[in-house]
Amino acid sequence: MDDRMIDDNIKRKIPDILIPETFNRIERLGMYTHLANTRTFTKGSIVLGQGAESNSIVYVQSGCLSVGIGMEDGHNKFLFNITEGCVGMTAFLNEYHELQIHAVKTSTVCFFSIEQVMKIFHDDEQVILDILHNILSKVYYLMAHARDLNYSRPSSRVFRLLYNLCIHEGKFVGGSYVITSKLTQKAIADITGTHYVTVCKLFNILEKQEVLKKVKNKIYIYDLEKLKSLINEVVEY
Repeated sequence: MDDRMIDDNIKRKIPDILIPETFNRIERLGMYTHLANTRTFTKGSIVLGQGAESNSIVYVQSGCLSVGIGMEDGHNKFLFNITEGCVGMTAFLNEYHELQIHAVKTSTVCFFSIEQVMKIFHDDEQVILDILHNILSKVYYLMAHARDLNYSRPSSRVFRLLYNLCIHEGKFVGGSYVITSKLTQKAIADITGTHYVTVCKLFNILEKQEVLKKVKNKIYIYDLEKLKSLINEVVEY
């Protein structure tokens, strides 16, 4: 047997992140929020602006933050969300960084200084592993996203997201699959790196072909196999 072959049972598996906010929670860090500088941000508030120096670890106690990066045309490119129990790395940022974080909804945010984090690490080594797990899951997600942006058509990215959502979260009811989700077409555009207008056109095509239909908080998928086949097809829109 070739020594370089690795048994499938022991291969390291990278988590499949569908929506860029379902990263591993760091519940143990919540035990130390009394050490942090805690602030509440209303919906739409800027938590970290481009060029604002920062040397903290951000921990979301409640709510949701959106992380993006500034583009040359002035727009903000969405990267991922930080939800309750997750962290965002804003340490070691100088005046030249282009990150921007804002509150998606009213959020309570804890800012841990590097000194405080080091003390926590000294007292509780498990927190180190939990933070690494959380950060690496974001890295793996962004790596996969970069690959898709370079090698997949916009339609493929959108259809793959819908297909995977159905596989993971769809319920078979009355002859069709139902996905209960508050995902808007704008959110799907942000997640897949696709223009909002393109996403709207693709949904219209899917509805006309009776593949699926989206209503307020639900997506009804009538033909899952057709949706799967469209992932690899060139779609005119």
